[in-house]
Amino acid sequence: MTTPIISRMGKWKTDMSPWRSNRIIRQRDSSARSHDQFDIDLPTSHRYLGKLDNVSGCAFYDDGEITTLAAIQTNTLVFPGFTLPLVLNNDLEINMLQRHTQKKNAFVLLTPTKDFKSVFAYGVIMEIFETHLRNDVLYLKARSRQRCQLVPGKEIKTLVGELYQVTVKVMLEPPITSPISNTQLNSLKLRARFKCTDYREFNKYRKYRQYHLCQYPLATWVYDKHEMCFLRDKLIQGLTSYYLIEFIPHDPVQLSFWFVQNFQLKHEERLKIMKIRTAIERLRLELRYLNMKRLICCAKCEAEIAQQNNVFPMSKDGVQSNYCNPGGYVYETVTVSKATNFTLIGPPSAQFSWFPGYSWTIMQCKMCSSHLGWQFTSANLKPDKFYGLAKNGFDVKIVTEAA
Repeated sequence: MTTPIISRMGKWKTDMSPWRSNRIIRQRDSSARSHDQFDIDLPTSHRYLGKLDNVSGCAFYDDGEITTLAAIQTNTLVFPGFTLPLVLNNDLEINMLQRHTQKKNAFVLLTPTKDFKSVFAYGVIMEIFETHLRNDVLYLKARSRQRCQLVPGKEIKTLVGELYQVTVKVMLEPPITSPISNTQLNSLKLRARFKCTDYREFNKYRKYRQYHLCQYPLATWVYDKHEMCFLRDKLIQGLTSYYLIEFIPHDPVQLSFWFVQNFQLKHEERLKIMKIRTAIERLRLELRYLNMKRLICCAKCEAEIAQQNNVFPMSKDGVQSNYCNPGGYVYETVTVSKATNFTLIGPPSAQFSWFPGYSWTIMQCKMCSSHLGWQFTSANLKPDKFYGLAKNGFDVKIVTEAA
C-alpha cells in the first residue's frame, strides 16, 4: 500500500472505473457483480506478498523444554493459531535469519512491556511455513505455535539490526479438567462426567454432581461457575453481541486466544492474558473484560474514532489481523464498519492492498493529524467501504468497569 512508515514490523494508485455497456442485460450483470460479497478467506492468504514457497518441517517443543532461537521484536501480539507476515529487506538481517532458521524453521516473536520501554518476559514461538527471496527481499509467513517464557538470567543477544538471540522455556497447555475432579468420590467416577464440552451436556450429570458437592459448604452453582464449559458458553454468549457465532471458535483453548486477537483490549490487558497458563483462568478473566464498555480513541489526543460494536470481520481470522507493507512494517489492524473524527490523505490506491479488490486511502486524526489507518473502498464488492485501524494508532478507553 502507499502508507507512511509509522512503526517497524504503507503509496499506490489505480483507477477502478466501472465496466459499461449499451446493453441492458450487461448493465444488470455489471450491477450484480458490483454487489459480490468479499471472500474473507483472501486476507489470510496474504497474496499481496506474491507467490511463496512451502517450507517443510514442524516446529514443536515439549512442555518445559529450554531452547535457544533467533528472535524478532515488534509491537504486535500474535497468539497461538494466528499468522504473521514479514518482509525483510536488510541483507544482513536476511542472511542472519536464514542461518538461524536453517535447522529449526522457527523464531521467537517478542513484544514490549506495557510502558513500551523493555521486552516482555513472555513471547510466542513462530513456525515459518512459507518463504521466498525475491529481488534481495525476503517474504515469509509464520504461524504462532506455542507460548514461551524468557529464561531469567539469560542474555538477550543482539545479532544484527532488529534480530536477537534468546533462550526460552516452552509453555504448553495443561489438560482440561474439572476443578473438582480430584475430589470426586470413587463410587461416582464411572457415572459422573466432569469433562464436558457443552454446558447442556454438563446439566445431564447435575444429579451426580449434587451428590458429590453436598460434602462442601457452598451451593452447587458456585462450583458450576468454575467449570470450563460454563465459562466457554458464557463467553460465547456475550461475544455474539459483537460477532457472528460462526466466526467464534468453540474449543476453549482456541477461544481464549481468539478473544485476545479480536476483542479490543488495552495492551496491558493482553499481556496479562499472555502469561496466564491455563485456559480456564484466561476465560474467567476475559469474561470480566467482556463486561467493560469500551471506546476506540486516538492514541495521541484521545478523540473517539469508533465503538466496540463497530468492529466486524473482513478476514476469517476475525476483526484483528497482522498485515505487512513493502517496507517491512507490520500493522496489527482492526476492521470497523464506521469511524469518525478522521480526514483522508491522498487518492485511493489498490497497490499491495491487503484486501484484494479494495483500494485504500490513508486516514489521519481530524484533531491531531496522527496516523489512524486506512479507508478501504470498492465499486464491485460488499461492503463497499470499511476502515482498517492500525493498532499503534489508537488506544482502547474503558468507559464502564465490570461489576
